[in-house]
Amino acid sequence: MQSKRIHILVLLVAVLLLAFLAGGCGKSGTKRANIAPTITITSYEGFDDSALLAPYANTTFSFQQKIYWSATDPDGVITGFAYRVLDQNDNPIATPGNDFIDATGAITPKNVLDKYGPGWVMHYLPNANQDIPLDSPDARRSIWTSQKYAVINFPAADANGDSLITLSKFEVIAVDNRGEITQEAAWRKFNAASARPKMHLSTSKGNPNGDEVGSGIKLTFNMEDFDPFISAVPHRYEFKMMKIKKKATTGDNYTETVIPGSQTEWINTVQPDDPVINEYLLTRYTSPALSYDVLSDDENEATYTKVIARVYDLAGVVSAKVDSIHFAVKSGFAPQTLIYHQKVYALGDNHYVDYTDENSPEIYPFTIVGGQQRFATSFFRDFEGGKTAVTSTNMKVWVRWGWNGEYGKVLESGAVQHTNNPYDKKIDDVLDRNGDNYFSEITHFDLRYDGDEYEYAPYANDPSRHVVDTDGTRWLRIPLHSPVGQTVVLTFPKTTAGTHTFEVRCVDLQGEVDPEPQKFTFNLVDFIPPEQRNGVLIIDDDSNGSDSPGALVDAKYAHMLSDYTGPKIFKKRPGETETSQLDDRRRYLSPTELQKYKLVVYHNDRPSQKGYLKFEHDGLYLFLSKGGNLMVSSTTRLAEDLEDFAKSNYKTFLAYFGLPFIGSPAEYISTSLNNRPYMQKAKGQEAYPDILLQCSALSPDGTPSFNTLVENLHGLSSVSYFKESTATVPNLLLPGTSVVYRLGCKPVDYTPRPPTAEEFARYNDRAVGIRNTTASGGRTWMFGFPLSYMYDDHAKAMMNKVLGEI
Repeated sequence: MQSKRIHILVLLVAVLLLAFLAGGCGKSGTKRANIAPTITITSYEGFDDSALLAPYANTTFSFQQKIYWSATDPDGVITGFAYRVLDQNDNPIATPGNDFIDATGAITPKNVLDKYGPGWVMHYLPNANQDIPLDSPDARRSIWTSQKYAVINFPAADANGDSLITLSKFEVIAVDNRGEITQEAAWRKFNAASARPKMHLSTSKGNPNGDEVGSGIKLTFNMEDFDPFISAVPHRYEFKMMKIKKKATTGDNYTETVIPGSQTEWINTVQPDDPVINEYLLTRYTSPALSYDVLSDDENEATYTKVIARVYDLAGVVSAKVDSIHFAVKSGFAPQTLIYHQKVYALGDNHYVDYTDENSPEIYPFTIVGGQQRFATSFFRDFEGGKTAVTSTNMKVWVRWGWNGEYGKVLESGAVQHTNNPYDKKIDDVLDRNGDNYFSEITHFDLRYDGDEYEYAPYANDPSRHVVDTDGTRWLRIPLHSPVGQTVVLTFPKTTAGTHTFEVRCVDLQGEVDPEPQKFTFNLVDFIPPEQRNGVLIIDDDSNGSDSPGALVDAKYAHMLSDYTGPKIFKKRPGETETSQLDDRRRYLSPTELQKYKLVVYHNDRPSQKGYLKFEHDGLYLFLSKGGNLMVSSTTRLAEDLEDFAKSNYKTFLAYFGLPFIGSPAEYISTSLNNRPYMQKAKGQEAYPDILLQCSALSPDGTPSFNTLVENLHGLSSVSYFKESTATVPNLLLPGTSVVYRLGCKPVDYTPRPPTAEEFARYNDRAVGIRNTTASGGRTWMFGFPLSYMYDDHAKAMMNKVLGEI
């Protein structure tokens, strides 16, 4: 049985051997031959010799065609495609967008040359340096591409640029992974046509229309195309420049005469080192160069510079007409630099605000400290009028600049009104100091800081960024669109204590600089701790009038402080029109001044007129946040001020006085001195002395009031009083706030003008003076009655009590 199985196995092996021998019998040669790939054009446009497309041989096609193809290889993979364009004589030609062809066959594979010849479009190899032109032998290039389509701009013009229906042929072949090429190229022919384009010439700042311009302008070219379904893309622009004279005829008409020898040849805007072809810079140093014109009222003497231009589209068709502009080149133009004060501000531990200004379009930078936002704010002014701030190690200063003509408004008529307001529309004109538009552009900015060129690390080792004037003044020159932009951010150590100056000037297309650079000078001051402060600062916020005579009020406050032996400084708070003493936010009081003093007394004692306490919030707030001591004396107007503070979201400032953040923290008796004149004294609490109203009927020595109504009515009505907490409405005075004075009301049986019993109950003992110890360790006092209306010696005793507490 075993032997039988062995015999069967041997028989099977013999049969298989015979089959192999039979299969190989008569065969000779190598492995199976490679099958060439095939390719077809899948687009519908054009014509060939097929039954489907041959009928379109007389059809006119648009000169620009996007041609798709598809290739297959039955025994391999397609690795690339090559294409070319042939003219009507089957000569290879370059076309716009496919500008470089292998005309000599230098890089074309031999099998392609042998079968089809040269002229294939060249392409960069992957990762090749595309800064090297394709027609350079150093370029890494090939005729093969992985693209499966090509955009071809077929010629459609004669040698003069006139529109002409032109026959061209497109061919494409494929190659497989063994180097085998298609044996039949796919092709299409096109009768290409293109409409004449229209040329539009101007400058980057509009058409001068014969106006005066500087010696630096930028020509702008634009093509209007009439070919349907094709983007208006020019192939090249050309222009000529010449000098002309104009002679008036009728109306606004004139004739032109070209000055012999002044006309240039046609100049092509396509430059090898500049991809932008629709602009061309003209200065006194370019080729061609601008030269100054003769400016004269005598038309026989006056000259103008004229530029004419034409455009060729991608089919080689030239515009039917040239377009032109003319202008008079004048010397003496220069830009005017601006620093936008609205965009100059600082932020640090000692310089900030804790609220957002909803009326400002500016978005201020901010930090978050203790969960609260701190926003940048503009610089204050010191009492000498200089820009100032209290600095810190984290202080940052932002300075934004620009130029005259950068911003404005477009009126309904279409005219432009230049405003130089950085929140208006960006206009980008360039005006000189006289407001004249000389059709230039700003190209660079020169910067200096503290007497030397501005330091900017990325440009430190670039010699082209450093400019030295003839007098040795050094500048850092930055391009218009550099990373710096038009704003510097100054940080430590540039923001240490001291006087600093930032300088900037604009540079225009002429290469001219602003002869009067803009300067922003500011003084940064170190923080003064409370224990190092000395003296009393008295701020008079009373406009002079019969109800607040300036000299008399000053004398009364001087008497109140007569026992104090330290420095006493009296300052008059300017009105809104006295802007030279106010900062950009109409503030007068700077923390750099306030922090010098142990106590600041702020009085707005004129009943008939509201002061400017609201505008002084920022400086006083920063002063209080750093341990400052502040006393406020006011009238009925105080209730209005506190309501304004609440509306403006001055929450922390109110808290420094022990007042809650509510709509109306205080109320008042009357806005008229003639109505409800019921206050006759301030009754001292917490060991504070009583203060009598000064009038002959109440003063211990019979001293009369300077105010006739108060003198005759024996009482004061212009009084604010503070809301106090109750069991049902707590925290109307914050915890830790003390009432130091209560209103002493005129008795109901007093003559003249007594209160009713109901009025007496309403006003008597109201809180008219409060004291609070701030979280920063300072103290505040707020009086709803004017101290200058009170009896001198009593007010002096109160002031001595206050001075004793600090």
